[in-house]
Amino acid sequence: MKKLLFTIALAVCCLFPEVYSQAKKYVLLEHFTNSHCSICKSRNPAFYTLINMHPDDIHHISYHPPIPYSGCIFYQANMTENSARTDFYDISSTPRAVLNGAVINGGSMLLPAATLNAALPLTSPIQMLVTETSGDPRTATVQIFTHAAVPAGTYKLYLAVVEKTINYNSPNGETVHHDVFRRMLPGIDGAPVTLAQPGGSVTLNFNYVIGQGWNPNEVYVVAFVQNTATKEILNSGTRFDNFVLSAGEPRFQTASVQPNPATDAAVAYIGEDRAESLEIYAINGQRIAVSFENQQVGGVSFSMAGLPKGIYVVKITGEKGVYTAKVIKE
Repeated sequence: MKKLLFTIALAVCCLFPEVYSQAKKYVLLEHFTNSHCSICKSRNPAFYTLINMHPDDIHHISYHPPIPYSGCIFYQANMTENSARTDFYDISSTPRAVLNGAVINGGSMLLPAATLNAALPLTSPIQMLVTETSGDPRTATVQIFTHAAVPAGTYKLYLAVVEKTINYNSPNGETVHHDVFRRMLPGIDGAPVTLAQPGGSVTLNFNYVIGQGWNPNEVYVVAFVQNTATKEILNSGTRFDNFVLSAGEPRFQTASVQPNPATDAAVAYIGEDRAESLEIYAINGQRIAVSFENQQVGGVSFSMAGLPKGIYVVKITGEKGVYTAKVIKE
């Protein structure tokens, strides 16, 4: 097959803003459970089944308060911060779910499907782009874009460090534990944040180390902005999120890019699909026009030569779907 040839127009005249007023709002579910709690064992499976139906729409954190048993191994790992987040919502029993800052009273259902479905189409005036370095220690970078006027209020940025999957035979019979809370950055009280005016953004960096006994391959950060008075979650983000250009666009699939970070050239892999177009977006919404002469199945080569260092989003439209990936230019 012929090698793909790309011409990237970097002239100012080829840059134009992608205009949109609201961003996709991810559902943030804060889940309060306990590894000794038999009721948790009976209700958690239906909860996980429900949220697993929407893997691209939900961020999940499971805290472990000392309710009803302080012997919970995950509570013991960080008693102060698990308790503080529990007290923040005045949680007095487990299991409980908090959706976007609102405590759910679902009765025997930890999270009714109708309650979740009502939250899935919601939008937000802010969008969050989260990246993390690998290794130990790590740096989590959160860039918050403001697309529309933000409701008046005092906001804080929280970064929950979680472990995606822990296999552990707990006293209540659960064997797999999901998105287990390990610690909060920069601390349990979060960091005050002044959000930018529409069209602007703010960037914050946080360093953390992998704790003893954590699996580094499973550790990641869930970042969220919360109104301190109403407790409403304005939006949330992780490094796994797809880039959605507007709330009304169809859901994209995720492409894999190698190398990433890149210097001059990279390849985006889109499975068995064939690319029809490729676009590179700066994270401020500006689009760089990209043209190419030939396509091949599976891999799409593109150049980043001449681009300033930073974070970009590659959007590939294929014959079978649309794919995006975050790329770091070094």
